[in-house]
Amino acid sequence: MHPARPMPLRALGLLGLLALAQDALGQPRRRRPRPRPRPPIVAPPARPTPPTAPVAPTAPAGPAVAWTGSFPARSGRFTATLRVNGEAREVALVVPERREPNPPLVLFFHGTNGNGAGVLEEGAIPAVAEAHGVVVAAPTSRWLPDGDWDHPNGAETYWDTSNQDLSRNPDLVLVRAVLESSARQYHHDPARVYVAGHSNGAFFALTVAMLLREEVAAFAENSGGLNRCRTTPSCRFRGRGTTCETLASQRGWCACNGPALPLAVPTTGRRPAAWLQHGTDDNMVSVQYTCDLASALRGAGYEVEVRLNNGEGHYLPESFFRDVWPFFDAHRR
Repeated sequence: MHPARPMPLRALGLLGLLALAQDALGQPRRRRPRPRPRPPIVAPPARPTPPTAPVAPTAPAGPAVAWTGSFPARSGRFTATLRVNGEAREVALVVPERREPNPPLVLFFHGTNGNGAGVLEEGAIPAVAEAHGVVVAAPTSRWLPDGDWDHPNGAETYWDTSNQDLSRNPDLVLVRAVLESSARQYHHDPARVYVAGHSNGAFFALTVAMLLREEVAAFAENSGGLNRCRTTPSCRFRGRGTTCETLASQRGWCACNGPALPLAVPTTGRRPAAWLQHGTDDNMVSVQYTCDLASALRGAGYEVEVRLNNGEGHYLPESFFRDVWPFFDAHRR
């Protein structure tokens, strides 16, 4: 055992010093009389707390976004304008002359720095739409100065996937405006509404399909997916093969495990069927993101079709919509 350490004199106080002096002179110490025990303090019985009214949920910040305008009552290929929050938004349309009284509707979203008319031509979409009597609406996104997880540097034209409020994100309000305008003018079949997109438009198509899953029958992506990295460029994996299992065994597969972007896959409500396509040599949006999305969707009970184009890069194949349409046509809400 270690000897007890002497207590510093400044810690003894006046009474402590007096006790030491008495010990030195052989005098008995004077002890304080023990205080009488105090009766325990009994708290009065608590008053019953009146029930409180439930607290109403706080409304999201910012005013709801309004829109105006309508689509023209005509057939053909043309561009219409809707106004969202006072801003003119263009929508490229393909309205086949030969179509059912209640035709199917496809919303197609372009990639970063693109536009609606451009993605229709890039994907050879009008020919497929006219052959099958499908109304296609391809809106154009906005120029946004601030970056997000998909555009770390900002200052580009892209879809806002970060704000997922259907009433306050102008891009999501535009989607609702397209749906309502098409229903009024072209009387599309509400059981056959589909969304598709390429690159940033693929991320936005996923966002729309999940947020409006009670209205969307199926969706399709090219070069999109589900990102668990900090930003889209954070994962640079590229590989060879035609299955996600083959790719996942290859060197360079990313170990990102952050929050799912643009959003987590819902596990309640309708589960729209998904067509996921990606080039395995994509140097802009890693094919791993499509594999991660396929895994998340299947784990939540969604029907998923995956097409991996071995050795292909970041572009929208002309065959994409032609291949996707039979998949869409087989699904109803």
